[in-house]
Formats: sequence, C-alpha cells, structure tokens
Amino acid sequence: MPLARISVPAQLPIERVHALADAVHEGLVETCGVPSNDRFQLVCRYAPDLMLIDPTFPNVTRTAEASIVEILFLQGRTIDQKKRLFRSIAERAVSAGFCGDDIMIALSENAAVDWSLGHGLAFGDHHEPPATMSVIP
Repeated sequence: MPLARISVPAQLPIERVHALADAVHEGLVETCGVPSNDRFQLVCRYAPDLMLIDPTFPNVTRTAEASIVEILFLQGRTIDQKKRLFRSIAERAVSAGFCGDDIMIALSENAAVDWSLGHGLAFGDHHEPPATMSVIP
C-alpha cells in the first residue's frame, strides 16, 4: 500500500508524466510485491523556478527534466528489494525517454498503524496487509 508523490517540471509532456508514474507503479509491483490494483500516486507539477535541484550532486548530470519520486510504504522491504526497485523505476523511465540521472527516488517506511484507508480506522483495525507482503510488527 505505497503512496507515491511524483514531482515533475511543469513543461514535461503529460505522456512522459504518465510514463514515469507507470514506471513507479510497475517497479513496485515487480520488486516489492505490491498488488497491481494498489495504485495511489500524487503528481505535482512545478514551474522551473520552483524545482531547486542541484544539477550535479553527487556526480550526476541532471537536465531540465529532473524529477523526484517519493515513496511512502509499510516497513518490511529488504535492502535488496529497495535496490531492485530503484533500478526497475530508472530502467523503465529511461525506456520512456528520461535520462537516468534525472530520476531521483526517496523511500520512507512506516507501520500499518500509521495509515487509515477510510472510515477513520487504522489500517490494522479495518484492513489487513496483503498476504504477499511481509510486514515487520
């Protein structure tokens, strides 16, 4: 049950935005056991002067299409899963025409009790994590 916030430059064509959103979702499904219908993404478009992204840190070369993907999901993914997720998203984004240096990804994890999917109930009180996903209590 990840929540992805995808921050992109305003001038990026909508087809490319959708391709990046698809890359994020497909990467999560492929590497982290996220169900294919578990898609929650927020796309934020920013004017060039509102995306203050260092063009070269650390040892990369970012273009005007530099984008940031933030993913918040339940704790329990392994380091290997996270590394494979990074590669999967980047490879798919490059296939969609992005430069590999333009995709920055930040992951955050929390516990099931930190989520409410509706009705004002904590996740564990109303919904259970999918059986395919391991969650550390």
